[in-house]
Amino acid sequence: MAALIVLILGAGAFWEYQVKPNQVVATVNGVQIKRADYWRYQMVTLYNQAQMYEDYALQVTGQQQTQFLMYAAQFDQMRNDVWRSSDVSQPTIQQMVEDQLYIQGAEEMGIDLSRPVLENFALNSFTENGDLVVTPEPSPTMIPTRAAWATETQQALDTQQAIAMGTPADQVGLATPGATPIGTPAATPNPEVVRTSAQDQFDLFQKDILPDSHMSLDQYFDMIVKPEYARQQVNATLQNAVPQVANQVKVQHILVATEDLANEVYSRVTGGADFSEVAKTTSTDSISAPTGGELGWITDQQLPEAFTEAAFSTEPGGITKPVHTEYGWHIIKVEARQDDRPMTQTQYSLAKTQAVDTWLEAQKNKADISSKYYEKATPEPTVGQFYPPADAPTPIVVTPVTAPDLSATPISGPQLLPEASPVASPVASPVASPAATPTR
Repeated sequence: MAALIVLILGAGAFWEYQVKPNQVVATVNGVQIKRADYWRYQMVTLYNQAQMYEDYALQVTGQQQTQFLMYAAQFDQMRNDVWRSSDVSQPTIQQMVEDQLYIQGAEEMGIDLSRPVLENFALNSFTENGDLVVTPEPSPTMIPTRAAWATETQQALDTQQAIAMGTPADQVGLATPGATPIGTPAATPNPEVVRTSAQDQFDLFQKDILPDSHMSLDQYFDMIVKPEYARQQVNATLQNAVPQVANQVKVQHILVATEDLANEVYSRVTGGADFSEVAKTTSTDSISAPTGGELGWITDQQLPEAFTEAAFSTEPGGITKPVHTEYGWHIIKVEARQDDRPMTQTQYSLAKTQAVDTWLEAQKNKADISSKYYEKATPEPTVGQFYPPADAPTPIVVTPVTAPDLSATPISGPQLLPEASPVASPVASPVASPAATPTR
């Protein structure tokens, strides 16, 4: 009996300490991700989430601070439960698979992923006040037309904000005689001081956090730093190659729910009825209807494919037959066409995002990925209300508002604040973290 007990215990220990850690949870083009790799990665990710909420807690007071600290504690507890667990987070595996795709993609692009480069990049995650040891790849200089539009847009936003805060419209933009600008320009940080401070923080992280995560320094660079740097460099390469101009059409549309009604509306607007007036009274797109269905200038990336195909195949002045999309039935009037028209900042940002998404989807489709925790297919988004492009000429009613007292407002769950910069976060992008949000 004693021998049997010893045999059972020995078999259990062999499974727990030898077999289980070496189980392969995913393979990406021949690169294996083992369960122990997953444990290490998840523990560092959860540390990052806890650190992020601790940083948020320093920015607020009262109940918000208490809740942020509670979330940090929950992530810490989750982190303590990872090692040797049988559970696997599917979002984390998805992230680790993408990490390998980015690393392999960066190597194909000839991007330098050597250890000295990674060591410098890693220090960026441990600086303070937003300082950087290594600056990211600069974006292309805006062409003159886009630069002028950006200035006009900012001036319009400043005007709206000033009116909303109570400044009379005829006083917006007028300087006060003798006024002195408020604030003192921030001093340029000393690069050596920034590097030394970041290195000190990284040394503490290496001493206190990596051992708790069962992760060596080499594993940290391979599993955390390299994919993050590869992701940043690949995205920058793809986005910087996006042109700042695109073929565009200026359109109006009328949106209705049924094909029969769409055919009726089409007959009206092609039979002499004023398109704008019909849009105002008939279109279910409540945002553009008041402006006569105006959507402004659009690229072929901003609206559903069926919509843009019809619009771009119609000559200026023409009206398309009813076009069906997931939002309903559209009747589209093309007002003008312009090849190589400079893109607005919204259009340009969308084009850059889609360049990355298209590349990543192509990488997934051609990769040999094996994992029961990974799904190549992207879930179809839930169809909701149709929204015109952000640049569409919609009426804006500015109403002065009083800022709420956030310190007295309870929050219902973790609120990710994109503008926050965690001081010692080992993963550069908290928004993209695969860790699940804790429940209250």
